[in-house]
Amino acid sequence: MEHRLWRRVTVFFAVVLCMLFTGSRPVDAVTVSSDAQARKVMEQAFENGDLELVITVNMTLSVERSVAEKEIKNYAKHLVELLEQAALNNSKVMDGYSYKSEWSGNRVTYRFDISDTYAKKVTILKSEKDAYKKALKALKKRDYKTKFYCGDAKYYEVFMKVLEQHPEYNYAIARWRNSDGDVCGFQSTRLTTAQIKTKMSKANKKADAILSRIIRKDMNTKEKITAIHDYLVLNCKYYEGNELNSASDVYTAYGCLVNGTAVCQGYAAAFNLLVSKAGIRSIAVCGSAGGGSHAWNYVKCGNEYRYVDVTWDDPVPDRGPNGNISTKYFYVTESQLERTHRWTKTGYTKKYVDYS
Repeated sequence: MEHRLWRRVTVFFAVVLCMLFTGSRPVDAVTVSSDAQARKVMEQAFENGDLELVITVNMTLSVERSVAEKEIKNYAKHLVELLEQAALNNSKVMDGYSYKSEWSGNRVTYRFDISDTYAKKVTILKSEKDAYKKALKALKKRDYKTKFYCGDAKYYEVFMKVLEQHPEYNYAIARWRNSDGDVCGFQSTRLTTAQIKTKMSKANKKADAILSRIIRKDMNTKEKITAIHDYLVLNCKYYEGNELNSASDVYTAYGCLVNGTAVCQGYAAAFNLLVSKAGIRSIAVCGSAGGGSHAWNYVKCGNEYRYVDVTWDDPVPDRGPNGNISTKYFYVTESQLERTHRWTKTGYTKKYVDYS
C-alpha cells in the first residue's frame, strides 16, 4: 500500500516538474459560437503563453463521414485566418500551422499548436517612418535576428533603402523575407557577426578620435560639416584596384577611416558616420556620375538640405594630407549637382534625411 502511494506521489511530481520545465500546462477546450468569441479565446491563449489552443465548435455536419471530414478541414482554414490575426495582435506571426481535430456528434474540437514552432515573435511595422527607424536601429545595433512584420510590400522596400542610405552600418548585409512576403529582416552574408562587430567598433573608435581633433565646441553646423569633408579629402585615398567583392573594406566606413582607402560608398559611409556622431543628419545617395555608379551624401544643416560629394572633391592620384582641398562638390544645391550627377530624386527626399 505504501509502495503504491509513493509511486503515485512520484508520478504527480514528475508531471509537475515536466510542466515547469517545458512551460506547458493543461489547456481546457473552450466552446465558442462566433468568430468574435474565437478571436478572444485565441488572443487570451497567446497572452497566457499557452503552447496549445483548444476550441470546440458546434457545427452542422454531413451524415457522410468523408464529407464531414472535408467540412471540418475547411472550417479549420477559417480558424487559421482568425488565429493569424490574433497572433499579430500579440506581436507574433503564424509560420505555418499544425492542428488535430476530433468530433462527437456535431461538436468538433480543434487543437492548434501555437508554440514557438509555429508562432514566431515579430516586431510590427506601423508606417514607412516607423519601418525606416526600426530598420536603421537594427542595422546600427547589428541586430540580424529580429523578425519584422512588414505586411505591406513597401515596408520591405524600406529595408533596402536603409541599406543604401546608411552604408556606415552596412558590412555585407542583405535583407530577407519569408515565402509569404510578410516577414522580413537583415542577415549578414560574407562576414560573421563577430567580424562585423570588430570592424564597426574600430570604425567608431577612429571616428571618435577624429572628431575630438577636428571639431570645436564653438563651431556651427556648417563648419563641422566642412571640417569632416576636409578631413576625408586629405586622409583617405580613392581605391583604384580591380579586385572587389561585396565584403571588401573599401565599401565601408572602416575602410575609409581605419585603412585610409575607399571607393565612393566608403567615403559616403565615413561621412555619414562622422556627421551623425557630430549630431548632424545625413544619408547616402546612390546614383551615377562620370559614366558609372556613384554614391555621395545628402545632409541637413539648419533648415537647409545640401549635397556633398567627398569622392569627387578628392583628387586622383592622391596628394596626401598636404594637398589642396577642392570644394567644387561641397554643400551644393540640387540644381548644381544635377549638371554632373543622376539619381532617382523621389527615392532620396528630405524626409529620409529627417528619419535619420
